[in-house]
Amino acid sequence: MISVVMPIYNEGTSIFVNLEKTREVMRLAGDFEIIPVNDGSTDLSPLEIDRAATTFHEIHPLHLSHSGKGEALRQGALKARGDWVIFMDSDLDLPPEQILFFIAIQKARNADAVIGSKMHTDSTVDYPFHRRLYSWGYYILIKILFNLPLRDTQTGLKLFRKTLLLQALQQTTLKGFAFDLELLAQLSRLKARMVEAPVVVDFKLKFGGIGGKEIFRILNDTYRTWRKLQRI
Repeated sequence: MISVVMPIYNEGTSIFVNLEKTREVMRLAGDFEIIPVNDGSTDLSPLEIDRAATTFHEIHPLHLSHSGKGEALRQGALKARGDWVIFMDSDLDLPPEQILFFIAIQKARNADAVIGSKMHTDSTVDYPFHRRLYSWGYYILIKILFNLPLRDTQTGLKLFRKTLLLQALQQTTLKGFAFDLELLAQLSRLKARMVEAPVVVDFKLKFGGIGGKEIFRILNDTYRTWRKLQRI
């Protein structure tokens, strides 16, 4: 079985359609479940998630108080029943059809994890320039501090062997943006075989952005992760 964990925060009425689209793709992959994790949404998302669960028996929701995307992914993974766990952003900026490609890569490469990368040479990325700039700057920082065998830790599509994922999760503490980095750093310590995969990103215009406070929080969490690994 494959478990798809989708963290959700204020996606509104669109989340029902996004869950339905993901379900249609997963029906081609064999036995599966979808775990939409409501991270304390304050809009109609909780009602739409429950409506999807009532409509489709493969959808098993989890409702949390607002703690951050990292905590939503962590709790969703702990609830997962599959031998393989997929983390996927619920806004579908990364179309779910790519899941089938990730599964094929895992089988061909006998990988423990397949990590989506916007920096892969075969990726198709429709992204604003400032977001590209942030990504490159963060990549250089991560390369210097962690030297991971990956170019992109933050793309919201990843496939994991559950046994190794659970081992790595036991060593993670972050709940926000840098959760992905901390998780992948722990998987690297466990000698997990991780391969990068190209992605297609269909960026949807959203309100807001990354401000100074968010950048400070990201850098602080990244530093905390680096310090923690130095002590091991």
